[in-house]
Amino acid sequence: ETIRPVKLLHIGSNESSNMLSFPAVIQAGRSSNLAFQVSGVVTSIQVNESMEVKKGDVLATLDPRDYQVQVAVAKAQFDKSESEFSRSQGLFKKNIISLIEYEALRAERDINKAKLETAQKSLDDTVLLAPYAGNISKIDLKSNQTVQQGNEVISMLALTKLEATINLPSSIIAKAQESDTQSPIYIVLNAAPEQKIPALIKEVSLEADSQSQTYQVTFIFSPQAGLNILPGMNARVFFQDPSKVNSAQNVRIPMTALTKQDQSLFVWVLNAESMTVSKRIVTIEDGAGESLTVKSGLVKGETIITAGVSFLSEGMKVRPWVKN
Repeated sequence: ETIRPVKLLHIGSNESSNMLSFPAVIQAGRSSNLAFQVSGVVTSIQVNESMEVKKGDVLATLDPRDYQVQVAVAKAQFDKSESEFSRSQGLFKKNIISLIEYEALRAERDINKAKLETAQKSLDDTVLLAPYAGNISKIDLKSNQTVQQGNEVISMLALTKLEATINLPSSIIAKAQESDTQSPIYIVLNAAPEQKIPALIKEVSLEADSQSQTYQVTFIFSPQAGLNILPGMNARVFFQDPSKVNSAQNVRIPMTALTKQDQSLFVWVLNAESMTVSKRIVTIEDGAGESLTVKSGLVKGETIITAGVSFLSEGMKVRPWVKN
């Protein structure tokens, strides 16, 4: 694979001065406190705390014998009423029994069918299943323990998506409505300050807190390879100051960085980690000269290619050009 040498331009060096940060506590994207829907004696516990489970995995079971008996009794009653109702259909057609007797037998059959379904559900509920993929966070259960219906016994967390919630004053919320959606948002754990974790806004509360007059904003992000991120960890959320969101308009780039395709202008942006380039459409203010002002599409802190752009393609690896 050819690694093409190119000239690089780092756009601005004061990106951090445009960033705001607020403290946050990491939360699971989803959490549940699970309970048996019937009472009984615990016969098995299939999981341990911190164990990863899939949707539908068996977590724990209760002694099913009493419920099996209830199902057998209900089934016998249903089978009997179903048989009697089936016979009554022929008798009713021959006018041997009245409509009232016929309807009574059908009602009895329907009632017994509902009792059988209820008994079967109670039997099924002796097995506690994982409602989604996640991790077991807490187990309040022991073998041979008698548990009551509805008592929470196992807690689960979904760690495929994580959240961080902060409270913002109205002054920031008001200006953020006009902010650039391409502005970077990232989360930094107190335990790993060297790593920036990309994040997105999940939701914004429409009602302010009555005491602090702040609005709750929730961000969502994905787990990172090589980094154990758990609920309860302290972090900070960083995002661009909405009052300075238009600072990208002060960015000037050389004309050599621009390429035209159809009716659009674009630049090649460098991914510093992989040293690959990707195409980015930009809007340029009217003007003349060797450098032009960028209206949108770039923010300070990014790196673009300023020479050799005609030889680049999406995802191509590059290296800084060094004069011999």
